[in-house]
Amino acid sequence: MILAAHGMRIELPGGWSGRLFSRSPHTATLHAGDFQLPLDDGEFGDLSTSVMPGVGSFVAVTEYRPGAGLKPGAGLFAPRGLRLPLDPAEFAANRLAHPHPGQAGTQQFFTSSGRPLCLYVVVAGPRTVRRRQLLALDHVLGSLRIEPPA
Repeated sequence: MILAAHGMRIELPGGWSGRLFSRSPHTATLHAGDFQLPLDDGEFGDLSTSVMPGVGSFVAVTEYRPGAGLKPGAGLFAPRGLRLPLDPAEFAANRLAHPHPGQAGTQQFFTSSGRPLCLYVVVAGPRTVRRRQLLALDHVLGSLRIEPPA
């Protein structure tokens, strides 16, 4: 399945669900997961991560609006593009926006096509499945395309 809206495009494999939405002009958010996502959720998937199955993966890519000191390609948003493959050592329970038992998360701030973005990834399940989860996440995130701002 291909999702495309708000200048973002991603290809999701079978068994994944996703959505692209915008709550304010000039910003967009992408949610994707290997489970059925709730229809109404916050930018970082608070509801989605609370209903994740015991073994699951969730991705949020949230755009920030430049201004008030936030400059694409500078400071926190200096990295250009996603750093793939995802590093399993960067996942930890204390990196979750809303901790849930058995989950670990990571985030990356970056700029792509002049747009400041944050990638937030949550995985649930034992470490023995982590390699398979990260391979799937790398594949999905490798298909992400970001267009310049309109």
